[in-house]
Amino acid sequence: MRIACVGTHLAASFRRMGHEVLDLHPPGGIVDIAALLDAHGFAPDLLVQQETLGARVILAELETLRCRKAYWAIDSHLNMHWHRHYARLFDVLFTPHLSLFRALPPQWRHPQAVHLAMSGHARPWQPHAGRGHDVSMVGVLDKHRPLRGWLAELLRGRFGVQARQGVPFAEMLALYGDTRIIPNESIGFEVNFRLTEGASCGACVLTPDVGPDQDALFDDGHEMVVYADGLDLLEKLRFLLRRPDVAERIGRAAWERVQAQHLPDHRAATMLEAVGSTPGNAATGMAGAEALWLTLFHRMRTDVLDLPPDAVPNALDDLPETPESMAARLRAVAEPPRGQTPLPVRETPALADVLDRLLATGAHAEDLDVNVAAAGAALVRGDLKAAKPFWYRLHQARQLRQPDKPQSVYHACLLWAELLRREGRDAQPGFTYDPERHCPEAAFEMLVLAQRHNGGDLEWMRGVERLTSRRKALTFYRLGILARLALEPGAPWRTQAEYGLTCLRAYRVEQGLHELAEAGRRATAEGQQRAFLRLLDGYAPGGHLRRGLDVAPAASPAMPSATPPDAEADISPDAIAAPPADGGDRT
Repeated sequence: MRIACVGTHLAASFRRMGHEVLDLHPPGGIVDIAALLDAHGFAPDLLVQQETLGARVILAELETLRCRKAYWAIDSHLNMHWHRHYARLFDVLFTPHLSLFRALPPQWRHPQAVHLAMSGHARPWQPHAGRGHDVSMVGVLDKHRPLRGWLAELLRGRFGVQARQGVPFAEMLALYGDTRIIPNESIGFEVNFRLTEGASCGACVLTPDVGPDQDALFDDGHEMVVYADGLDLLEKLRFLLRRPDVAERIGRAAWERVQAQHLPDHRAATMLEAVGSTPGNAATGMAGAEALWLTLFHRMRTDVLDLPPDAVPNALDDLPETPESMAARLRAVAEPPRGQTPLPVRETPALADVLDRLLATGAHAEDLDVNVAAAGAALVRGDLKAAKPFWYRLHQARQLRQPDKPQSVYHACLLWAELLRREGRDAQPGFTYDPERHCPEAAFEMLVLAQRHNGGDLEWMRGVERLTSRRKALTFYRLGILARLALEPGAPWRTQAEYGLTCLRAYRVEQGLHELAEAGRRATAEGQQRAFLRLLDGYAPGGHLRRGLDVAPAASPAMPSATPPDAEADISPDAIAAPPADGGDRT
């Protein structure tokens, strides 16, 4: 088979399997892949593109290629806002984060998504007795990663571990090979590089519970150690330090699993098997052109792609009108460049014309995204009158129950946020939403916009709490909201308990135990001690919460209940916890 590889490290593996390979590593930006292949005189049977950290490569003219195409999306936890469009250009989508794609609304999912985690590394086994470090931590520490910063503080304070940053890749692997235990943290509670890198080096990786994507790679208790929160991490880390034989046994099992199943040759074989058994799914013709321009538009929104300002609207105008292209066109004509304030609807002729035509013709009245884009364009401008018709026409077209009447821009944002939440459009991690110019697309973004118009009252806080309860990736925001809700007059003990549990998940162990102990005292005073214990056991079946509370020091009378954390209770762009993935930092 003739295989064109773009940015992937699997070229050597494909060659060892007997295939003819063209190994391409173009610079970041938009690349005409058809012209590049012609220049090399190479007509592939299969094209494989791997997303790389740093500058991303977007392949143009994919829809003109007759070969099979596969995309390996490595950083979907930070790039889903454009991956869901770009993936349409490929027959098969490979990703370490399959659960994220399966959680998308049905119309956003790829028909052939396959779990494929990042490769491990072939390295010799090093017995733990000869290793120089008990615990090592390597990772970027900045304002975008507050939870990781709190983990670093916890490890430094309890064990004297100094987190390292900016370590070259080869030196990092050498350090892991000289380390017995590696605590892991992932910015979006997703499978990350640190897991397979640490396992490749035979270290015992202590990693958060991120679900089935991770469980498919290693077995908890045998090849990795999974923890539920900061308290559980401390308990398990102490045990592993006391029992170096257990840490070595787990590290050795993880290393063996990597050598047997997780090397580049294994990834190449998995990829070829999946591609060979799947029907053609890649968008072609005008559908492929639409997928490319939607990809480019969503990358332009994050200011990582420099195109002329009229390029996207003009391109979308030239395509057959679909709900997807119409929603993008609305946002393209409604969103000004960074630093510019949106003009009123009637002072933005291109936007006003599109809104008027949609209402006059009834086009796409049943489509959620078109109506959200149209209403959002008006709400960003504080124009409730222009936003209302799109709320009502969606309910009428879908024959939904009688809708609530938006009373203000703030109230309209809350109503849209709840509708989007029910539709499974919670958030877009990695997309830095700017309420001053971006038309909201997800529930979280509607709540950010609502806060801009009202500052955030109790109803708003409860909306944020409901949303963040479903997404571990939003733990940072949940922490700030629960801190405020727990301080509300008459707040139930369960709210304080949830705040304590979230503190623990964010590695703020002392504060979390304090809040849980206070919630337990309140529950006991109300005759609900058994309910409190059921809550603890439901969250921690292994009993680490009961053990932690048994040894927790008594709360100081001077320490107020529900002490706010070092986190903003708002969800404005300044508080964004997830950085754009295009900076090239390892996550």
